[in-house]
Amino acid sequence: MLNRIVVYVLAATVLSAVTYFITRNAVINKAPGLVMSTIEARIVAGSGGWNACFHNQTYGPRTNAARRAKPDSIISSMAYDLSEGPVRIAGETWPRYWSISFYQQNSDNFFVMNDLEMASSAFGFILALDGQDTSAYSGVPIISPTEKGIMLVRRFAADATDMEGIIANQEALTCAPA
Repeated sequence: MLNRIVVYVLAATVLSAVTYFITRNAVINKAPGLVMSTIEARIVAGSGGWNACFHNQTYGPRTNAARRAKPDSIISSMAYDLSEGPVRIAGETWPRYWSISFYQQNSDNFFVMNDLEMASSAFGFILALDGQDTSAYSGVPIISPTEKGIMLVRRFAADATDMEGIIANQEALTCAPA
């Protein structure tokens, strides 16, 4: 009788451990990709397709929208798909504060640069997968670890009067297949 109880307890323990590790692995490995796919779909819907810029042009909190960590951070985004080849991102920085960030499919950030790190206010990047030839394109190559992901460009708006200049800055931003 005691051996039977030990076997049941041992089986229940093993089953619990296996369930825990399978669930943990699914959450850790799959959830970020699912979240990124949702974000990419929103950007694609707003911009009209992959590898195209999408701009927030509202200063401050937005009604019926996701809350932003900083309402004075005006964001341009792009959902990228490098399956057809490299993508070119070019434009000018914003004088108050500007940064560009790239996130791979599992939501890990793999590249960040801000205006203070730039040699000039004009910039050009070529986003590509490892092994894609970027030599024919002008711009600083950035190698994405995954075929799909997102880019975020942040600009600081001191107040609503900055929006006219920020919108002009956004409209000068190029996001397109190289």
